[in-house]
Amino acid sequence: MFEPQHLLDLQENSGFGTWLSGDNSNSSPTHRRVESSLVHSAPGDVDRVLYKDLVEMIPLVQSLIERKANSSFTRRGSMIYTKTPSRESLSRKTTDVKGRNAGLAIPVKKKKDQVDKIGDSLPIFSSRDLIAEKENEELIALRGQVEDLQKKLLEKEDLLKSAEISKNHINDVQAELEQLNRHAAEKDSLIKSIQLQLSDAKIKLADKQAALEKTQWEAMTSKQKLEKLQNDIDSMQGEFSSFMLLLNGLTKKNRTAYAEDYDVAPYHSDHFPHLDDVDDKEMPKMEEARQAYVAALDAAKEKQDEESLAAAASARLHLQSFLFKSEAHLFRRPR
Repeated sequence: MFEPQHLLDLQENSGFGTWLSGDNSNSSPTHRRVESSLVHSAPGDVDRVLYKDLVEMIPLVQSLIERKANSSFTRRGSMIYTKTPSRESLSRKTTDVKGRNAGLAIPVKKKKDQVDKIGDSLPIFSSRDLIAEKENEELIALRGQVEDLQKKLLEKEDLLKSAEISKNHINDVQAELEQLNRHAAEKDSLIKSIQLQLSDAKIKLADKQAALEKTQWEAMTSKQKLEKLQNDIDSMQGEFSSFMLLLNGLTKKNRTAYAEDYDVAPYHSDHFPHLDDVDDKEMPKMEEARQAYVAALDAAKEKQDEESLAAAASARLHLQSFLFKSEAHLFRRPR
């Protein structure tokens, strides 16, 4: 009762087996040819279970053949589909054996109907053989494609490994380069520091050289001053000797004059009151001036500075004033 309705539903919904492929337009010509042959067959001449198996199997095989590679999966495996014999085919074989045993009891008309039914089912079996052969060819092609993909995958893995090795080598080279750059920067900073120290040393050397030249100039100036002072001292000593000789000569002249002009008598000093005044008053002062001049000369020899030289010159002038006074008295004395 329900079997004709089931066959009708399958015929009306012939695209229901494409749930794996996703689109009826992707069916192969073999699929369409077999399906059309099954659809146009008489309902009483087709095994409904076999028809259902064929309809469900063809889209599955087609989807396996024509499926697109998914980019999220880089590895693929091969799949071999072996169809399991259905229970209806096994029961049909048993029925065929029983039919052969009971063939003699079937009327001639019924035998003729069975022969016609077998003749109608021959295209179905030939279509199944074609489908199986096509599936085998497509599976072989798929295996070849899978092998090619595996080879390409291995090649890409080798390339990735070599790229990884190259990347590691480049990283090592970059690390060495950075280390060399750090060493170069350290050496540059060290060279700059040494240059700064050298510049400071040059400046200090120039300062010391200038100080040395200044010291040498001061020493030369001091030497010249010392020579000048020595010459002044020698000159003063010569003048002092001359003054002493002059003083001694004046003293001797005074004594000789006294001895020649006057006798040793009680009236000696009364006859030359001015000379007595000079001898008694000026001679001690002259002696003090002489001693002061000698002390100033000794101080100038010891200190050898301008102050001591000025003091010696002042003492000399003071002594010269006494000598000039004594000479004036001597020249004014009446003969």
